[in-house]
Amino acid sequence: MIKYSEVSHIDPELLADPFWIDSLSKVSPEHTHDFYEFFIVSGGRCKHIVNGQTQLLGPGCLVFIRPQDTHKYEQDEDGDCCFLNIPCRFSLITEAFAYLNENDYRDGLLNALLPPIAMLSQLEMDGLIRHFDRFRMLSSTNRAKARIYLKGVLIDILTQYFSTSETARQPEIPLWLENAVSKMQSKENLNRGLPVLYKLSGRSVGHVNRAFRQYLNQTPTEYLNRLKLNTARNLLLTTELRVIEIALESGFENVSHFYHQFKKFYHQAPLDLRKNSHVNRLLQ
Repeated sequence: MIKYSEVSHIDPELLADPFWIDSLSKVSPEHTHDFYEFFIVSGGRCKHIVNGQTQLLGPGCLVFIRPQDTHKYEQDEDGDCCFLNIPCRFSLITEAFAYLNENDYRDGLLNALLPPIAMLSQLEMDGLIRHFDRFRMLSSTNRAKARIYLKGVLIDILTQYFSTSETARQPEIPLWLENAVSKMQSKENLNRGLPVLYKLSGRSVGHVNRAFRQYLNQTPTEYLNRLKLNTARNLLLTTELRVIEIALESGFENVSHFYHQFKKFYHQAPLDLRKNSHVNRLLQ
């Protein structure tokens, strides 16, 4: 059994070290560690084998791993999975629970047989990922400010998503909506936009709009815009394409509009995000 240590894995000044895992082929075998960990599934599905039981995870699952948990990841059928992993120093989470000063709440999270899971909407997931992008950016310029920002984010995570034992119970997304959303991930459909989404749904425009509000907490337009921006972000971080090429690849016909939307959503210009990511990699 592999046991990872915070001494060798987490910067003692920053207290956390968010990083992306883009494929299950890159995950560790069964392991445990002496620190806490959150992870957010951003795409695909997987089996999370933890404490001898299996959790089926999909997009939007936010999982809270405790130091006593033993876990590993496996493919769900032939699919793959990507997620943001956020290992946190033991002292960081201990201080967060001390700040909240709710012993029954703390014990409920820490003593449960399985790690707590919260289901995030697309909007919530995108927002949380942006928070950790900002933390990584701050970590390269002002470590004290980065720590303060991180502590605020973690308090929000605990109080917003893990405040009850019902965190994993969310309305089940209808199969027709899940199918339409899945098919909109393709470049061809994404570039063609709303008309294709409505066609794939096989429902009236009003029905689709209401379903997006009910199950995803956003409008179809907001969903597609965030999907395009997420595509652009991934291309910025994984390719050397020019910004104009990335804008077109992501479904934006107007580069000026792309710049405006990207900066509004991620709070930094496209090339700044790429540069800050490179700086963070050099510092790790």
